[in-house]
Amino acid sequence: MPTIKPCPGWILTACFTSMAATAQSLPASRDGDFNLDCGAIQTEQAGLKDTIAAGSNDPSIGKAAAAGTANVGGQLAGSIAAQSAGIFGSLGGLLSKAAGSVAQQQVEARLAPDAQLVQQAKQAQARSDFLTTLSQARGCRADDTSFAGKPLSQAEFAALSSGPSAGVVRALTTAVVADTSAQPVTLLTQRPAFEGNLKLGGKRFYLAEFRVLYEVAGEVSARTNAGYMPGTSYGATSSRIKYQVPQVDVAALQALTDKAFADFQQRLLHAGVTPDPADAFISQHGAVYPATEAGSTANSPVYIEENLGHTKRKYMVFAPTGMKLQPRGFAGLGAGNMGIRMDWVKNKFEGLNVGLALNFASLESSGSGSSILNRDGSSTAAQPVMSIATPSGSVVAQGHVDAGALYMPKPTTVPGDFAKMRETGGFDTQKDAGVKGLQMLGNLMGVAANTSKTVEMELELDGTTTTRLALQAMSTFNQSLVDKIKAGL
Repeated sequence: MPTIKPCPGWILTACFTSMAATAQSLPASRDGDFNLDCGAIQTEQAGLKDTIAAGSNDPSIGKAAAAGTANVGGQLAGSIAAQSAGIFGSLGGLLSKAAGSVAQQQVEARLAPDAQLVQQAKQAQARSDFLTTLSQARGCRADDTSFAGKPLSQAEFAALSSGPSAGVVRALTTAVVADTSAQPVTLLTQRPAFEGNLKLGGKRFYLAEFRVLYEVAGEVSARTNAGYMPGTSYGATSSRIKYQVPQVDVAALQALTDKAFADFQQRLLHAGVTPDPADAFISQHGAVYPATEAGSTANSPVYIEENLGHTKRKYMVFAPTGMKLQPRGFAGLGAGNMGIRMDWVKNKFEGLNVGLALNFASLESSGSGSSILNRDGSSTAAQPVMSIATPSGSVVAQGHVDAGALYMPKPTTVPGDFAKMRETGGFDTQKDAGVKGLQMLGNLMGVAANTSKTVEMELELDGTTTTRLALQAMSTFNQSLVDKIKAGL
């Protein structure tokens, strides 16, 4: 931790600005972290809590209450109550209490931490997040402070201390993809679990589509409905997290897609599986599902959305360079060209579609229900977790005629530190003075307060680790799919 020298009063503002900039640039990891055991990690995290709390705008932390001025709201409420009660009677008392609540909130807002404390809190939070990642890597136990944790190799620690959790995020660019993809790819230990069968034995087929979806935005929500029991009213609650990948580099994702497709073709070749060249096959035999749509380009990105109720994901759709995609409707691919289909059945021709989705976030929601049964209210969570999943409303592999299809019921998690989520905005009714005052007025009239919180976040992808893990995930998917294709020949 650098030493901060005191500043003369006449340049105080400039010093704070300088310290804030310094704090922002400091990495979350340090040279001695390799030697930290679980006990040292827990001790340091406990010490960071006060710094994080001091820079929080949340009045529930209790910073405002520490100052005598924080009681001004209550004093104002008493003053207003004395005046308005005589003018408006009992209604004046209710109004004055509501006004006092608003005044209290406004005083607490004025006592919010200054820019320096906020910046120090952000630095402390980043440090705490890295220590949490280090704790997980060492297998620390919350219920056993004497456990030192498992040792890490220098390579394992280097991966942690140079990744997003350590505050080091590199842009995802074509140059990064080229450099990273030049390194050998190791397949995941956990393979995707496919269901279904592909029966291509005795058939001529061509690879019609290799479709890759990358998650670029999404949200997770939860809510509880207001309820009433004799003598008690429970307000509704709402929780929502919205996130997006800022400044998506379409060219980099195209490069990733091309690498994944080349890997798939190479694995087919090594397995002795030889599809017909697509252009020659279509020219001679036509296509049940003509490919007429382009994938994403920098000037014309293509998006699809997956809505599962409490979770929504938005994907950017890609095809390998030079390949078109097949149009889809609400029923998927549909029936296709029935005349060509009948001809293919007789001649044992087939087309094969392949598709996968790469998710960048793990989402959790408490769902929906009654506030009576869910006293803690609604809750949501989102964190960077990469996984391979089935494309929205589709399958991972599908024949065009009668070769069958493969499904992936559950996503396959890709372990690794590849991204960082950063809060950028949102709204919380519990931090709004006007809303709090109205809620208090409602409470005095016997109506429970409704609460709502929305958090907006940016999902910052680290170019090097995102590329490495994405190629590892897609290569594992490719090998598992090639094994299934080989088994059905």
